[in-house]
Amino acid sequence: MTRYISLLAARRWQPLGLAGLLALGLATASCKKDEFDDRYTLQDEAGFGSITTVGGALATKYAPGETVPVIVAFNPGDNLRDITVFQVINRLDSAVVGTYPANGQYNSTPQILTQIVPYTVPATLANKTPVRVDVTLNFADGSKRLRRFTYLSASSPTLKFGATPVTYRNGLSATQQSSGDILGYSIILNEGGIATVPAAGSTATLFKAVDSLTYFARVGTDAPRRLGVVRGPSAGAATTVTVNAPVPANSNGQTLTYSFVAYAQNTATTLTAAPINIVGPTSFATVLKTGRVVFGAGAPADSVAFNLKTALNEPNSAPITNKDLFVSGISTTSFTLAAANTTRYYKLTPAQVASGLYTTATANAIGLLLFQNTTSADLGTVAVNDVYAVRVRGTGEMMLLRITGIKSSAAGSTGRVKFEYRTL
Repeated sequence: MTRYISLLAARRWQPLGLAGLLALGLATASCKKDEFDDRYTLQDEAGFGSITTVGGALATKYAPGETVPVIVAFNPGDNLRDITVFQVINRLDSAVVGTYPANGQYNSTPQILTQIVPYTVPATLANKTPVRVDVTLNFADGSKRLRRFTYLSASSPTLKFGATPVTYRNGLSATQQSSGDILGYSIILNEGGIATVPAAGSTATLFKAVDSLTYFARVGTDAPRRLGVVRGPSAGAATTVTVNAPVPANSNGQTLTYSFVAYAQNTATTLTAAPINIVGPTSFATVLKTGRVVFGAGAPADSVAFNLKTALNEPNSAPITNKDLFVSGISTTSFTLAAANTTRYYKLTPAQVASGLYTTATANAIGLLLFQNTTSADLGTVAVNDVYAVRVRGTGEMMLLRITGIKSSAAGSTGRVKFEYRTL
């Protein structure tokens, strides 16, 4: 008995299961054992193929009309003939959208050929429409290699300013901004949008993920320059982002225009702010104001608190909203000062005091210092020549206050603290 095992249609060896091995053994044991027929040709498995896009993996959301550069990789020796792109829209509408002859460029690092195949998302897709894309590598020997990705149709990002578009971090007005100041812009990304479609469905707009929000400044007629970037600010859902944009150096006397660009894969959306005029810094008044508060067992109650706006002591019966500075604690060896209202203080460091900041600082610099550092209602135990930056009652008004004299309270006598301060 002669048996031939035909392997003419086989593309690769397949291991036999245990049952197959037993059957084969029984069959061959009952007949004459012949040599295997060598009239066949073994073929390798279909060639290697992979798909990615610029920047890495293909996304799960694309916008109508967006062109997606699909990068196809394959082995140099596999003799690829062409690449076919086939799409299925919402499981109903299917078609070949492109066939591209093999024309790969050699990449020496992984030792493979890569070719960019452009795929364009249909411009008329409704929001949240599912699409399947099949990328088929067709080899000269008739074999094929299929690679697939799926996505949902999603909108490109939208940008708009919040109810208060910009906050001037130094506390000054729009007409008092200078080089080195910081402007805080409130930006709403994808207003009313969602990042994923819930199982129950949704009427909300599905948005693409925002890869980055980059902000630029244009000084006068110069080309815009990039100031910074917020990475991954939104997966697609509505998000409010605050961007603290610095005023570039050497901007005084010129018009400054900020712009914000949301990048989402291969699309970008731009929002431009109203231009502002940058001016020189605002100086404090040259005339100093002075004041004092008292403490001790015999101290008059109407001299314990001080009003920085009126430069007068506040009566004990006055509302606490007027008391920017008062003696909050007394012991036999020390006393403490604090604000009874919303006025807040930042104590300058010894290095800042030594640099002459009290006499040379502008209102812009002090306003920014207060924004960038933690402030407190409590001045603590003060000493002569201590200097404090002051934000008055939660407003944009700021001051610089220096302790000029201290008389301690002993044996029931009245102590006092003298100070001077610079205002706008």
